[in-house]
Amino acid sequence: MLAQRAARHPQVTRVLISLLLAILVAGILSGWQALLRAEQHQSKARLQLETDAIAQQLQTRFELQAQALQRLGKRWPSHYDKALAWQQDVQALLDGFDNFQAIEWLDSQYRMRWIEPLAGNEEAVDFVYTAAHPNYPILLQARDTQTPLLSNSFELLQGGRGLAYYIPLYRRANDPTSFDGLLLGIFRVEVLLGTLLREERNYQLSIDFHEQDQLLFSHKTADTLDQGWTVSSPVQLGRNTGFYITAMPTSSLLASSTTHLPLLILISGLLAAVSLCYALWLALLSAQRLEALGASNRKLQQEIVRRQSTEESLQRNQAQLKLVLDMTNYSHDALFIIGMNPQELVYLNRTCWKSLGYSEEELRQIIAIAPADIMPDVLAWSSELRELAERGGNSIYQQHVTTRHGKSIPLEISVQHLNRYGRAYLICVGRNNSEQLEVAARLQQLSQQDGLTGLYNRRYFDEALNREWRRLRRQSGPLGLLMLDVDHFKAFNDSLGHQAGDDALKQLANAMRGTLLREGEAVCRYGGEEFAIILPGADIAQCAEVARHLHAAVKELKIPHPSSQQQWLTVSIGAASLPATEQGRPESLISLADKALYTAKATGRNRSVMSSDDERPD
Repeated sequence: MLAQRAARHPQVTRVLISLLLAILVAGILSGWQALLRAEQHQSKARLQLETDAIAQQLQTRFELQAQALQRLGKRWPSHYDKALAWQQDVQALLDGFDNFQAIEWLDSQYRMRWIEPLAGNEEAVDFVYTAAHPNYPILLQARDTQTPLLSNSFELLQGGRGLAYYIPLYRRANDPTSFDGLLLGIFRVEVLLGTLLREERNYQLSIDFHEQDQLLFSHKTADTLDQGWTVSSPVQLGRNTGFYITAMPTSSLLASSTTHLPLLILISGLLAAVSLCYALWLALLSAQRLEALGASNRKLQQEIVRRQSTEESLQRNQAQLKLVLDMTNYSHDALFIIGMNPQELVYLNRTCWKSLGYSEEELRQIIAIAPADIMPDVLAWSSELRELAERGGNSIYQQHVTTRHGKSIPLEISVQHLNRYGRAYLICVGRNNSEQLEVAARLQQLSQQDGLTGLYNRRYFDEALNREWRRLRRQSGPLGLLMLDVDHFKAFNDSLGHQAGDDALKQLANAMRGTLLREGEAVCRYGGEEFAIILPGADIAQCAEVARHLHAAVKELKIPHPSSQQQWLTVSIGAASLPATEQGRPESLISLADKALYTAKATGRNRSVMSSDDERPD
């Protein structure tokens, strides 16, 4: 009947076929656009992750340098009349960090008195801050609030945009009336960002560094793309929250986070739509020819048309089914279907067995006999799948599968529940997400490890000290801390060179690691040539024993030091131990160990000083 009507009204039928083709094409294009948007979202998420990591590294590096400046400022009562001592400490700080443009002292009249290094900063000699200077209000605020402050960006006398970190100085600690000027740390913006980007992975990013709406620094790679979108991460330097980083997509980023699946689906869908409409068009022509045979053979002709229509429908269904199977077989993702009640593997695509190194028959046999050989956690996961089938919906699981050669592959599996013909099915799509897991693990490692020595960094030290304090507080146990400083390290670098200094720090790091025996003990690079060792559960006697082993380990290294009286590289150690209590704070432990270290250095170096009981806080 339909063929007869189509044959009797060919113009209407052509319009309907054209309309069907337009609807199919529109649907396919819509699905293609949705896949493209999903991949773009994935690219944005990955770029955001890397941009957040850059912002965190910048904040951490600036915080380390700001804390080093603050420690230098606390030594001002012993430096205000000793330019040489101040210059030596400043030079040690400059040797430890390569981001400073200059470190300066302004007297109480805001005139430049001391500046290091002089080379490259001659324009700032004898400079006087006046009310017309853009940083003058910040300078007054730092003096009045007795708080270190970071300026907004400004044009340096030496040229280029810079930032100034102001630390008020007092000849007598905690006495505002003894104000003696300010300690300045001057940073050049392009140096601060350039040092961070010299790391190979970060250098592949295209970023802009802004202060409010002003562009301060820009780094573009050769493969930067204009996709109409960027990502941003805020950056807090000191107490200044006006900075942020903007990252642009690159062709390497898009190549690693996108696939050809949207294009494949688009082409395949368009071919299927055209094939379907062409088949309908052929059916129309056949119906017109059959209608012309005449009424005498109508019944026979109708039967032929009915059978032909059924056969064509079956062929189309088979062709579509084969197309779908071919598409899923050559997908980069593993696709498999699990039937429930009973639970059995209904379908798996070619990627499933190829990626594991098996044939389809081998994989099915292993799954039927020993599924744990493929997925070690299969029993627990099967229970979770039964719960998902009961409640319906969808979920995402992280599992590991084992290849024929024993290699473990992480797999992110997206599971969708579906009911068909009275039976529940679970449609599972698995994707190898090892790269994303490795990126996350690498970022975690970089955030906690010192790049030169391989020891834990200052950020890890702060987290570990607070964590151990909280743990020992529940047990009312003691927490020990050693602060270690390399004696005359500046003279060592000046005599033998910075490469020898770096090698010496690496050897010291290995020696310190070898002295730690108990679980929870950690050695960290505190800054420059200064190290900190956390000793959970150690009282002052145990701290002294560890310090003795450290001196022995350093002595065994026999690192020559031409500028030392001992002729060998030595260390000074300050030790402290406090019971972890609810009222106490780990900062008190740091302060005691730091004072003991200062005493060890002041009384001849190459020795250990234990914090005495009367120095402990109430």
